[in-house]
Amino acid sequence: METASTLLKALDLLTVLAARRDGLPLPELVQAMNQPRTNVVRLARTLELYGFIRQDARRWCTTPAFHAWAAAGDRHAAARARYRSVLRTVAERTGELVLLGLHEGNGIVHIDFVESDHRVRIAPAPATRHTLRHNALGKLALSRRPDLAAKIRDRQFQAELAEIRATGVAWNREETVRGMVALAHPGFTNDPTEPMLAVAWPAFLFSERKAREAVRVLRESLRVAGK
Repeated sequence: METASTLLKALDLLTVLAARRDGLPLPELVQAMNQPRTNVVRLARTLELYGFIRQDARRWCTTPAFHAWAAAGDRHAAARARYRSVLRTVAERTGELVLLGLHEGNGIVHIDFVESDHRVRIAPAPATRHTLRHNALGKLALSRRPDLAAKIRDRQFQAELAEIRATGVAWNREETVRGMVALAHPGFTNDPTEPMLAVAWPAFLFSERKAREAVRVLRESLRVAGK
């Protein structure tokens, strides 16, 4: 699938600023975008001309025009509603924590989850941003953004991304939280802006058999819900 990488970066910038109604100064925006300063400034000036963002007291922020265009309010409500039945089904059938995440800027934001009934609970904090390189959802996001992945000069990580593209599954084996294993899977589509799903286990309860079953349940649940 061919995509316009500049447009994707512009949408990334909008999602980053939309999450911060008070705006961000340019250095923080550059850091959040993980892009060269000149690229971020060029994107910001273009979006400013379109009326979607403005610079106010040295902070870039979204405008009322953008929020009207984007149906301001709970910007993730539609995605949560569309995936809620899938989250519940997968959580019930696996007995594990199931998360819904989105790629925003240089990180992943969890927008919904359904907890397991284990005594050991690993529910995520709401609206927490997670890094791309070591998070299962983040790796999956990078695998479908060649423009971002190409900047990573780590051959081992590039091989991991190639495996994710081949299998459709990304892993986090205690890389971000000791004692937690997670796998990530695309949602209804594998488009860069589509939400992604993850299943997480306390490491002592994890097995490869459970992982294979979770992938099967994810795919079946998505197929049924997508009919």
